[in-house]
Amino acid sequence: MAYTVAVDIGGTFTDLVAVERETGETLTAKVPSTPPDFVPGVSEALRRVELGAIAQFRHATTIGTNAIIERAGAKTGLITTRGFRDVLLAGRANKPDLYDSDWDPPPPLVPRRLIVTVRERLDHAGRVVTELDDEDVVAAARTLAEEQVEAVAICFLNSFMNPDHELRAKQVVERELPDAFVCTSAEVLPEIREFERTSTAVANAYLGPRMSTYLEALDEALRAGNGSVAQLDGELLVSHSGGGLMTVSSARELPARICQSGPAAGVMGAHAVTQRLGYDNVISLDMGGTSADIAAITAGRPAFRSEWSIAFNIPIIFPAVDLVTIGAGGGTIAWLDESGALHSGPMSAGAVPGPASYGRGGSEPTNTDANLVLGRLRPEQFLGGQMELDVEAAERAIADRVAGPLGMSLEEAAAGILRLSNAAMLSGIRLMTTQRGYDPREFSLIAFGGAGALQAPDLAREIGIERVVVPLLPGLMSARGILEVNVRHDLLEPLFQRGTSIDPERVRRAVEGLEAKAREVKSRDTSVDAWHPEWRADVRYFGQISGYLTMPMPEGEPVAALEEVVRRFGEEHAREFGYELPPSVSEAEIVNLRTALVGEISRPPEPAFQPAAESGASKVAQVWFPGTGRIEAACVDREGLAVGERVEGPAIITEWDSTTMVPPGAVASVHSSGDLVIALE
Repeated sequence: MAYTVAVDIGGTFTDLVAVERETGETLTAKVPSTPPDFVPGVSEALRRVELGAIAQFRHATTIGTNAIIERAGAKTGLITTRGFRDVLLAGRANKPDLYDSDWDPPPPLVPRRLIVTVRERLDHAGRVVTELDDEDVVAAARTLAEEQVEAVAICFLNSFMNPDHELRAKQVVERELPDAFVCTSAEVLPEIREFERTSTAVANAYLGPRMSTYLEALDEALRAGNGSVAQLDGELLVSHSGGGLMTVSSARELPARICQSGPAAGVMGAHAVTQRLGYDNVISLDMGGTSADIAAITAGRPAFRSEWSIAFNIPIIFPAVDLVTIGAGGGTIAWLDESGALHSGPMSAGAVPGPASYGRGGSEPTNTDANLVLGRLRPEQFLGGQMELDVEAAERAIADRVAGPLGMSLEEAAAGILRLSNAAMLSGIRLMTTQRGYDPREFSLIAFGGAGALQAPDLAREIGIERVVVPLLPGLMSARGILEVNVRHDLLEPLFQRGTSIDPERVRRAVEGLEAKAREVKSRDTSVDAWHPEWRADVRYFGQISGYLTMPMPEGEPVAALEEVVRRFGEEHAREFGYELPPSVSEAEIVNLRTALVGEISRPPEPAFQPAAESGASKVAQVWFPGTGRIEAACVDREGLAVGERVEGPAIITEWDSTTMVPPGAVASVHSSGDLVIALE
């Protein structure tokens, strides 16, 4: 039997979903992640399911994101145009707290002593003003070689209009530093804005050596196999932040592309669920062990953004699924500041040592411990009984660190911890809805991740949402999401055309440039069954120096399609930002032409759902709910619920990878797809 296997590595757990390619037989596993070397965790998950042959392996990982946050990437150098040495250090004139005069910006990924300059200059149109001095490049490369750098980023002024100087410099650097990872901004991101382009190229170089080493080790382990782990006979594909897949060779060239790969896969999995249920407007909540990722799916489509940041002043300018990450996961730590005020996060207990209730040495109170103390988690059924939670350890952590110092009861302290965590997630939901012109009351909330279904009903009631969906295998949704997507490459050509005077010849050259890039991609990815492009344009008001809106282009002749985009721009700008400028003030400018090249590959069947023949027996437990305190609640096994069966709250619905809380007054029912739909008052 041949399986398609999807694995998502999170900060706390490594999730696996394997689907047999003919029958749809589904095998699952959830094991603790094993930082800093994550390959053993993947191998352990494979041992748990005892597969036959692995026909295809799909993978999402947080390694890139964590390497930047923890500053654990390669020692990196930067070569740039003379006179522009401090672009990376200057960044943008912003700060997280305008009123904190003691705040200092975090250091850049490349210190100033490892930034060297060379003589060369291009003007705004890519014309040569000063020819590249190859001897300068040799000297710069040797300076970085003496510093023993492992990676080099090359970013010259205006190279997005003409990559020749960067490519020549790359050849010189590769001769001088044959063992270093070398990339150019023109290859990584041929886009205007010097700081953002430099930041993205530097992040790519910073991650290159570590990501290449990891992917190589994973590929070798999968193909070698051993007596207890199935052997990979097919392709290893990597999920990226744009909600698609890329080959290992592409991932090694563009490692910055696969930051946020797991959260993006979760959103794409949620998108598949909403299509199955027929819901157009949905908020996805992926609450795992370390954080919560929130996204909005509107009119049946997930939103994308062209810019996002892993950490402050480290922007990554690759198209990515539009989501916000909040420090609110099962392992998020509650703590008191010097004044005695209670806070939640953003610190997490992670996989090691984990929440206090895990019994691995953790002593800080977390959201998992709070839910356990309130009776919402069944200690003997966590991870299907593979891991029993320690109730006394959770009570001790909350009593010692929160309840005792604040003079509160254990339940009051636990409820307070969850309220603070919920407040953080509600701010994320408002950011993705009300602050972007959407009414959250017109949305459903789809909750997944190991902890999402525990806190989603409280969130929904607080913000006015009337329906919560808990999909099949909610604790494994990011891994499931990887099974739903195709290969995707995002290609770009700068355009810079005003909406009232679009030059057809300039558009033709941009289209030809994208088509040439597409042909190169297709020649590398031979496993794709069929390709189709999705065309978009980046539009802003002329003279605007901030970001732009990325808008889909209608089908048809390119110039006419761009004219239609310009006509719609004002309306879209008004929806996003609340205003539209009249033509007398400023006209629209098309900055970039984009194509998302989507390659369709063979997908496994949907994970098999076996409807229960009859209702499973339920038990009763004392569970704490807001406004009622501890009351009797039914404890129901989800695997025993039949299609159409209703569970009236208060109830706790348990399954091996997650737990769903049904509050008093709410009713949960099983959809024909197996998804759980909770109707709130």
